[in-house]
Amino acid sequence: MNEAEVDHTKPIPAFYCCYLLRSTKKHISLYIGSTPHPARRLAQHNGDSKGGARKTAKDDKRPWEMVLLVEGFTSRVAALQFEWAWQNPKLSLQHPLNRRELEPDTHDDVRAVQNNPETSKAKHRGRGSRRSLKAHLEDVHVFLRSPYFSKWPLKLRFFNADVHQLWTIWCDRVDGLLPDHIKVILDGDCPRDPSQSEGDSRVRSVSHIKADYSPIHDYIEKANFLLDDPDDLRCKVCQAQIIANKDLAVVCPQGDCYCISHLLCLSTRFLNSAKEPDQLVPIDGNCPACKTVVQWSTMMQELSLRSRGRNETRAILRKAKRGGSKAHGRVPKTSAVGEVGSAVEESAGKSALAESSIAGIADGLNVDFQDDVSLDDNWTESTDFDIEPDIVDRPRNHETGSSRVEIVIDDSDCDELEELG
Repeated sequence: MNEAEVDHTKPIPAFYCCYLLRSTKKHISLYIGSTPHPARRLAQHNGDSKGGARKTAKDDKRPWEMVLLVEGFTSRVAALQFEWAWQNPKLSLQHPLNRRELEPDTHDDVRAVQNNPETSKAKHRGRGSRRSLKAHLEDVHVFLRSPYFSKWPLKLRFFNADVHQLWTIWCDRVDGLLPDHIKVILDGDCPRDPSQSEGDSRVRSVSHIKADYSPIHDYIEKANFLLDDPDDLRCKVCQAQIIANKDLAVVCPQGDCYCISHLLCLSTRFLNSAKEPDQLVPIDGNCPACKTVVQWSTMMQELSLRSRGRNETRAILRKAKRGGSKAHGRVPKTSAVGEVGSAVEESAGKSALAESSIAGIADGLNVDFQDDVSLDDNWTESTDFDIEPDIVDRPRNHETGSSRVEIVIDDSDCDELEELG
């Protein structure tokens, strides 16, 4: 990814997902995309608001339904990477079949094989069509087990019982399990899963998904309350003092826990506990104080808001002040937000590992910034076409450089593609 395409100055977005659309009139019609706001995006695809993709605009396919979400992407770039692989499994190097076919010794070997038209044609002939619902589910399962995507804090949310049943049949057949941290959420008309945790509660409908920061409002308020007194802060891991204008500090997201730690101290502790030598960024770990398993991505989202999203944080704290502080009896001083944020920003460049812990899992783009500009719209009833090898496993850049009041999605499909169904 070109550094010009990545913005490390924005907080981690509140929500980002990849989705699978299915026509309610023709179930064979499928579409893959990504968005920070599923309800708004579905309305665009169904013509209820401006935007959407040209290939989903045909009345004989509408209305569309979102049958599956892959949630938990900590940046727009991460979601686009997964979207591209899901749309192009025949070309993605994250697919084990492609890696076995290539078996390169160097990056130059990869480029040479990709540039060889005979190899590309042979690979397409060997893989066959990937347009069915079953094939898309198989590919999701494969990618979530790949060395790259398996390290991400992702979740699967099913809204349709028949789609989940097909997923279950495949999971029972395949010789491979998803990583333990990747959770499956049964939602919509799927039967309730008694083992489903309270934090992953059903929302029943795509329209009820909270695509803003409201799920962590109390956490944000608590963190700023605890950091409001920078003269009495000590790391729970190393016991040393935390200097607010120098050190990056993380706070336990559990409501009744007041644990504060140095970013590097806690990340090292989590990584050592995971015993994964190739893992650079933690997935989760036990809080040193309350011993509860906490998600690293949640803590990084709060830290990125505190350090890079001072306007968003102020708005959240103002809202908490109007409604009364629920968790701590008093509202943290709003002025402290700017002081803490400036201190964290100044210290961000002092540690490469600290920066990678935040920016490595998220390039930090705002939820409302160029949000639904996706990759080439993937119409799964269209014929296959070749992708330039230079962008294999890399999302294409659709940045236009400015925000807009009303989001309109321009299709980037090749005009010559014909609908088959």
